This record gives sequence, structure tokens and C-alpha cells, in this order.
Amino acid sequence: MKLKIAMIGGGSYSWTYGLFSTFLDNPFYDRETELCLYDINEKAVNDTYAFCDYYNKMFPDKAITLTKTLREEEALSGADYVVIAISHGGLAAELEDHYIARRHGFYNVKGSESGIAGASRTVRHVPEFIRIAHEMNRLCPGAVMLNVTNPLTALTRCVQKYENIHAVGFCHGIRNHLEILLPYFGADSFDGVSFSVSGVDHCSFLTDIKFHGDDALEIMRSKRMIEAAWAGKSNITFDDPFAGRENERIRFILWDMLGCMPGLSDEHCAEFYYQTTGTRENRDFYGMHYDRIQDRQLTVDRLRDQIVKPLESGVMPPFRVSEEQPDRVVEALEGGRQFYDVMNYRNYGQTRELPLDTVVETFVTFDATGVHPAIANPLPKAAQLVVQATAVREEMFMEAAVEWDEHKLAAALCQDPLVQDFHRVRDVARDILAYNAQFVGRA
Repeated sequence: MKLKIAMIGGGSYSWTYGLFSTFLDNPFYDRETELCLYDINEKAVNDTYAFCDYYNKMFPDKAITLTKTLREEEALSGADYVVIAISHGGLAAELEDHYIARRHGFYNVKGSESGIAGASRTVRHVPEFIRIAHEMNRLCPGAVMLNVTNPLTALTRCVQKYENIHAVGFCHGIRNHLEILLPYFGADSFDGVSFSVSGVDHCSFLTDIKFHGDDALEIMRSKRMIEAAWAGKSNITFDDPFAGRENERIRFILWDMLGCMPGLSDEHCAEFYYQTTGTRENRDFYGMHYDRIQDRQLTVDRLRDQIVKPLESGVMPPFRVSEEQPDRVVEALEGGRQFYDVMNYRNYGQTRELPLDTVVETFVTFDATGVHPAIANPLPKAAQLVVQATAVREEMFMEAAVEWDEHKLAAALCQDPLVQDFHRVRDVARDILAYNAQFVGRA
């Protein structure tokens, strides 16, 4: 029987080709498989379809049928899996999240989960995800949601809580941001490297790293990398294909302060610490000069050009494969090879320090019998303080979006590490709801 995978946000210049490439590169999909791209933007989905179709035709031995549609119902009907990669409201809305923060005197770096920008993004996306999940229950009951959209924790969680959808969240960050550290403890690949991770997306911690049995954290400590970070002498950087240039200094300082290494690099993990970004003085000391408003516009243009310009010139780039692996999750659940990796999944107790049902980031095994999270190492108490507060706050942002509750949103924001202000927080909450009402049917 043909397998159907629907991609909501199939016109994404950032995600579509990369996610499609994983299926095309996987021999399991010699079986009949339909990948249906759905988007509300006709030009975008036509572009991504044409780009992906070029490579699909390069592999005639594959049995992947690529389709496109502007009708959500057509995409979802009969789907076995639903991949979601959307930016609800588009670039303008994402930038407004940051403009709202700055108008009130606050500053977000990335703005996916925390602070005013993170709260605004959550408020806008949660109702849309619940709506999609409701349509999944109507049109493809039993389908599994594979989510790559931020805020990953809240969005993977809300469909589970309110529509009982089986959902898995994907984030390449842990492996990518560990990979940049490999040379500093003697590794040139992940061969011989093992590690443990626990927390929530973008706020998780590496509780153990081993290289051929040796403690990689101690190797880096012995090289005085923590002292170099404090002294401002650390210049380790990482060019993330989605997030851009990221630095590796603050995470070493946080490791020193908390006794536990953050899983992601500076521009992500700093979102959870006022001490790193709350004032201009802090941002100057830690070299945190990333400007999301400027960078995001450039990134969107760059990613669009990577699709559109080759189509216009007829000179297509070599086939490349994304680091996200939805293909392996689908394969494993459909009876193919077992798959074991870091994923964001419902907490059945694998992260004992967080409430059950919260979506947590740990290792997970997928096979034909289902999804099996691995029990994570205990989090040190200092890390617990950060992760627990983050998880509860994201839950409150999510609930405020569902209930359209200004008071709940303000209560969560006034305890956010990037806000913490009783005087202005109600005005902030009011502005967030007023702006996002247009996107969730409350205008």
C-alpha cells in the first residue's frame, strides 16, 4: 500500500528541499511513497516543487511520487505522516515579535521560545497548530505529526494536549553544536563519541560526553577552555545553515557556573539568561551583538536565492542531504531499520525532573513497535532550576494562547529571564495579543 507523507509548509525555501532530500537518499523509499507539498503561497510551492522534482527525476529507480497542492484538505486526506515546517504570518510577523520587544525596552536574540519575541511567536503558532491537528483527526486519523517548527516544545506539546495527536519534534541543534567541539577533545568525527542529553528544546544540557571512554568534558576543562571563555579569548564559531554564525563562549561560562554544559551555542542558550543579554553592558561583555531583525531578513533572502536562482539559470547545484532525519523515523515506524537519536518527545519519565507529558529532549529509539524514549541522566540541580522554569513558562505561553488570557501571559512574562518587569509587562501582553489576533481568527 502506498505511503503518504504530507508536508504543511511545503513551499518553505528553508526546509522543503532538505527534508525531501532525506527521503530521496534513503533506499527504504524504493516502496511506493507520495510526498505531497502543501502551501498557501503558490509561487513558493511551485518553486520548491520544481527544485525537488529536478532531483527526483535523477533517481528513476525510486518510487517517490512528488505532488503539490494549494488545498490543505487534499494534502492531509489519507496521510500517514504530516511534516510541519511553517512560519505563521511570514517574515513580517516574525520581525514584529522583535519590534514589540524593542518598543518596550527589551531584547531577544533568537526569539523562538523565551522573552517577548518567543511569547509572541508561541501565541501566534499554537492556535494554528491545534487547528491543523484538528484537521488531521478529521482527514487522516492516526497520522503521526513530525514537527520542525519553533517554538518546538510548545507546538509539539499543544497538539498532544488538546487534540491527542502523536507528535515528534526534530531539532538538529544538539548534534550540530556538539560537532563543533569535537576537535577540542581530540575527535574528528562522531566515531567513538557518546553523549547524554536532557532538557527541553534549546534549553537542554549535555550531562556526559565520552570519547573512546575518556571524559571529553574533562579534556576540554584541562585545556583551560573555561578560563579562555571568561577572558574573552575564546573564538570558536559555528556556521549553522539555518541560524547563521554562532559563538561558543557563553556556553563554557555557563558550564562553569552551573556545572553542566548547555547543549547549544551562545545565541540560543543566552535566551534563558538575563545576565548575558539583559543590558547593553552584558551584551558587550559577552560579545552578543547578533541582530535578529537584520539577520533574519538576510537569511530569508539567502535561502530563497538558493532555490530560485538555480531554477532561473538552469544550473542546479549538486544533490545534498539534510541533517534532519524524518525519513529514518518514518522508516523505523514502518518496519525498516531501527533509529536512535536525540528527539523531542512526550515525557513518560525519561526526564524525571520535568512534569509528565511535557515534551522533552532526550535520546529516543524508533522501531516497528513504536517510540521508546531512553531514560536520561539526572540533571544537576542548577540545570534543573533553568529547565524546570523554562518548561513551565512555555506551558503557560501555550495555555495563554489557547485561552487568549492576557493575565496568564503577563504572569509568565514577568518571570521570564528576559523580561522580569511588573511595570511594563501587562502592556507587553496586551500588545502581543492585539497584534497576533489577526492570525488566529480573533481580529
